[in-house]
Amino acid sequence: MIPWDEYWKTYSTSKAEKWMIFERDKVLNKYIGKINSDKKKVIEIGCGFGSNITLLREKRSDCDCYALDYSEEAVKRVKERIPNTVQADCRETGFDDNFFDIVYSAGLMEHFKDEKPLLDEWKRILKPDGYMITFIPARYSLWQLYQLLHFGNWQHGYEKSYTHKSLTKLFSENGWQIVETGGIDPFSINGFLMKLFNKSFEPFWTKSPIKSGYTELYIVTKK
Repeated sequence: MIPWDEYWKTYSTSKAEKWMIFERDKVLNKYIGKINSDKKKVIEIGCGFGSNITLLREKRSDCDCYALDYSEEAVKRVKERIPNTVQADCRETGFDDNFFDIVYSAGLMEHFKDEKPLLDEWKRILKPDGYMITFIPARYSLWQLYQLLHFGNWQHGYEKSYTHKSLTKLFSENGWQIVETGGIDPFSINGFLMKLFNKSFEPFWTKSPIKSGYTELYIVTKK
């Protein structure tokens, strides 16, 4: 397993990852637009390289952007772009109750065997009329095949994938109202081609015939 500080020191975004960032951004902007406030407080939990929160800050003057990560190196790099970046455990963020309009994460929740402490904390810091959005690995994709081919030696350590059914059940059982679910990149085909040719493009195939057949699933919830 690569230590996260070392990972973020050398990280760079691929063409496929940049496309995924823009696809996530579409979902985030849809729900930011539903918040009736002149200044929306938005936080990315487990920000890593901070790609999506940086994009939001560049595009939206109506958002106060925050970021949080456990990695000192990630916080150091992201803080140059997002001043409100803090180093903390995502299960004990240190923020006040009902503080944020939008709480979101991408590629974080799957690293925890027990998601309940995360979900409880995110519910605590989310405003009553706010939205929580998370993007996580879907079960049926080339990405999951790639992970399995490492035969247990996955560089990021423990990591799970989700089906649509297991994801919605998890949130329902923890008291969240489910607003929307969806997926990005059917079976990872588009991302695979972008990596292969090192080129981003607008894909013609965006819907999977099965709900869990994507690179990433996302779920939008309310308290």
